[in-house]
Amino acid sequence: MNCLVYLPHSYTGRGPAESCVRIIEHFASQGIETTVFVQRARAQLPQSVAAVDSGGRLLRKLPFKLVSPFTKRLLRRAFRAAVDSAEPGTIAYFWPNTPADLVSYAKAKGMVCVREMINSPLAHAKPVLDEAYRAAGVQPTHGLTQAMVDRENAELALHDFIFSSNAEVDAALLALGVARDRILSSTFGWTASRFAPNTAPTMSDDTTRFRAVFVGLMNVRKGISTLLEAWEMAAVDGELIMAGAPEPCLQPMIDDACSKPGVRHLGFVSDVASLYRSCDVFVFPTFEEGGPQVTYEAAACGIPVITTPMGAARLIEHDVTGMIVAAGDTHALAEALRKLAMDKPLRRSLSIKAREKVDQFEYRAVGTERAQLLLNVARLLRP
Repeated sequence: MNCLVYLPHSYTGRGPAESCVRIIEHFASQGIETTVFVQRARAQLPQSVAAVDSGGRLLRKLPFKLVSPFTKRLLRRAFRAAVDSAEPGTIAYFWPNTPADLVSYAKAKGMVCVREMINSPLAHAKPVLDEAYRAAGVQPTHGLTQAMVDRENAELALHDFIFSSNAEVDAALLALGVARDRILSSTFGWTASRFAPNTAPTMSDDTTRFRAVFVGLMNVRKGISTLLEAWEMAAVDGELIMAGAPEPCLQPMIDDACSKPGVRHLGFVSDVASLYRSCDVFVFPTFEEGGPQVTYEAAACGIPVITTPMGAARLIEHDVTGMIVAAGDTHALAEALRKLAMDKPLRRSLSIKAREKVDQFEYRAVGTERAQLLLNVARLLRP
């Protein structure tokens, strides 16, 4: 079977494009020949994935904002040509921000069209984030508009199947009226070469203070304002460490928190695995996600996770492989922090249980599982 992947990004080995490539590089092991169409490739792609780089060598080193309008047009043209020459049974696998007319074109040619959900549907995300910004007391900067919601809703309706990386995304799609049999429940993952599981927990020993860590974009969406308030409320004898770039509207709040003892902002951290392993708990009070890699990475590094239903990533089960609190619930988050700060055996138990499951979410396993889902789809629709 063949699969054409439309990825309207610049591939740099990071972000959503990296997740896409880490998934599809394992399709070949299941007999699926895959070609990915990218605006440009600035990092080496795996040998198991054929690539069409619409930017080519000439545009590879220029600023992406400058070349993007041009490479987008070339990308669409190249993908349409591939659809025209595709063998019967080829699947078209689209990532977000694909033009709806391109999906319609593939469908008109008889191709099965599958859509990736990096995050939850915009129809779900917009009201959630509007309320989160209101609660944080800052003006919304998420950039989502009703026109974007309407456009995505119309585009989602075109697809035969939708990959959903999170149980909460499943629920949001169902609430939008997407039939259950169109939803391919899956996950994102983590990369073993960067975050290999430890043979034993590496949390702080008894002589050090409790250390909680947050890693990611420090914005309202990820729950930073909730985290800072909960940390102060918890009043534990310990340290909160935050790694990542702050959202400008939250900078005063972050500066105020860091002016007090026990709160540190590290900025960008290249060796995130070592940071995880130097801490006792990963805290991720996110409001809206798809399948957050940081949840898997923290578990792989041997520390327990406190997160929300959106951040659970099909890995975290409350009081089994971690702790789950409602998004925006400052009191519940403070209580979870206090509980794990005082209970080292519980921290160890949660981390061991999560680590026992985390291999199921390594990208090799995720890619293989998704390939099987596509093969099942092809068998179902075969005349």
